Amino acid sequence: MTESTVLHSRALHYGDGVFRTILVANGVLVDEALHWQKLAEDCAVLAIDPPDVQVLHAAVRARVAEAPEGILKVIVARRSTGRGYAPQTHACDYWLLYSTPAKPDLAAYRTGICAEFSPVVLSEQPLLAGIKHLNRLDQVLASRNGSPAIQERLMCDRAGQVVCGTRSNLFIVDNGVLKTPPLDHCGVAGIMRSKVLALASGLGIAVVMTPLKREDLQQAEEVLVTNAVQGIWPVQRLDQWSYRAPGKITQKLMGALAHPWVNRAFECAF
Repeated sequence: MTESTVLHSRALHYGDGVFRTILVANGVLVDEALHWQKLAEDCAVLAIDPPDVQVLHAAVRARVAEAPEGILKVIVARRSTGRGYAPQTHACDYWLLYSTPAKPDLAAYRTGICAEFSPVVLSEQPLLAGIKHLNRLDQVLASRNGSPAIQERLMCDRAGQVVCGTRSNLFIVDNGVLKTPPLDHCGVAGIMRSKVLALASGLGIAVVMTPLKREDLQQAEEVLVTNAVQGIWPVQRLDQWSYRAPGKITQKLMGALAHPWVNRAFECAF
């Protein structure tokens, strides 16, 4: 993309676009098909034509060939047609950003992470609920001035229901049932969330989508958060509350996930 394209991009001016963040391990894009499917679905919500799959795939492969381990970010934005909020086209521009990942914290999988509640309330727009659009200011605010000892911050909606983390989806285990909040008015429906729900069903673990309050997390047997890069992170501590991490159900899900960083942490065995 030229400098002019970037300066006039609707991604820069309006956040009119979506993105995916993909883990690359051993030259393989982890959950590649799920990412492309979700990218197309999110583009459809904003009425943006997704990039041509063959062209995108070739560009991605060229980057991955240079470095087999990394984090790939794919940004798709509506093509600019001049000033003004009103969309004038469905065509897109896209950018690929490829970086070397930080060394994964393998201890986080074995003993769990520390989390806390953020005072920042999630913005609500049902028309955008579930998609990974380019406006992440809620998450920026929630991530400021954080302690390095805290790996994730959980965010609530204006009704006080716990929705997600700044970069993750949330699950709890309550009386052997895996519960996760519905995402019908805010939050991102991550591909790892969908994958964990499918895995749980296949493992015979009861699953319920239900609103969660702080008291539900206080009383939970297990708490876990998920995203495409980290896979599944068990939570050992949330504010003043402690949990077994990883708990029995979390262990089952981690064992079935076949995520490269999770497998590395446990040497492919549970």
